[in-house]
Amino acid sequence: MMKTKLSFYICCLILLFFVPVLFPNDYFIHILVVSGINILLVLSLNIIAGFTGQISLGHAAFYGIGAYASAILSMKGIPVFLSILCGALIAGIIGLLISYPFLRLRGHFFAIGTLGFGVIVFLILNNWVELTNGPMGLSGILAPEAIGVIDFSSKSHYYYLNLLLVLLIIYISNRMKSTKMGRALLAIRTDEITASAMGINVSYYKILAFVWSATIAGLAGALYTHFIQFLSPETFNLSMSINILLMLLIGGIGSVLGSVLGGLFITLLTEYLRPFAEYQMLIYSILIIIIVTFAPKGLNGLIVKIKGIFTPKSKEIEVKGDNSNEPVHPTN
Repeated sequence: MMKTKLSFYICCLILLFFVPVLFPNDYFIHILVVSGINILLVLSLNIIAGFTGQISLGHAAFYGIGAYASAILSMKGIPVFLSILCGALIAGIIGLLISYPFLRLRGHFFAIGTLGFGVIVFLILNNWVELTNGPMGLSGILAPEAIGVIDFSSKSHYYYLNLLLVLLIIYISNRMKSTKMGRALLAIRTDEITASAMGINVSYYKILAFVWSATIAGLAGALYTHFIQFLSPETFNLSMSINILLMLLIGGIGSVLGSVLGGLFITLLTEYLRPFAEYQMLIYSILIIIIVTFAPKGLNGLIVKIKGIFTPKSKEIEVKGDNSNEPVHPTN
């Protein structure tokens, strides 16, 4: 079983590596890069929602902070790769600054608090004209510097950079489940009071998860910036936060594979629904109702269910003694 799974993963990696060769189409590569950025966003939200059980409605704020920070630093003359790293770190630092007051909130209060934070960040990006150029947006953003023959201004070369970072975050997210931090976060999601009684420092682990989530979202924003090479505040509004949450719900909360499936599925669906832009929210609403009704654990849960149907169940063998065929006489 393990060998089959390993072989499947290796085949997927080989296929992903040769995608630009098999499909040398800039439009197709563009969609895959955007899908990778969205997958990073969903993975980052999954750390909060899937591991600690708190829903954020302002996740686009960290996405925007990372994007604008990286763009502004690179336009000031800082090397692009260093700007990308700084954009992710700045988003993480902002996450750290707001984490303690926010994580004292629970349930819908936490969701409302993050919603307010997202609105504040959007207003800053839209109105701080001296820094962000306001509604006009930032243009002329540079692509990462070439490394030898690898020119990141090419979509296919940028695809490999994006793929490397997505695979790295997927690996870390998978490993996190089996670490002390992952087990602590899952315990907190189940019951904070019980987790605290067991000696788990609830505040520390929730802040750590929040900061890590903000950092990954900032990294996604920085990658988006230097790929699209133009920024507008409208990209990071409430609608984007809801879209990230939608991807997580459809993929499956708490599942790394579900985050990947949700990010990929909604990105492709959005692209194919462009001719019907006015009906997108209606289609998304219907899709959510279908998923919640027939697959409450998302696409990942649906795959597991289908796999369970087609996987032969092992027959239960009743263990009996040597004289199992003989009648059992009651003893006095």
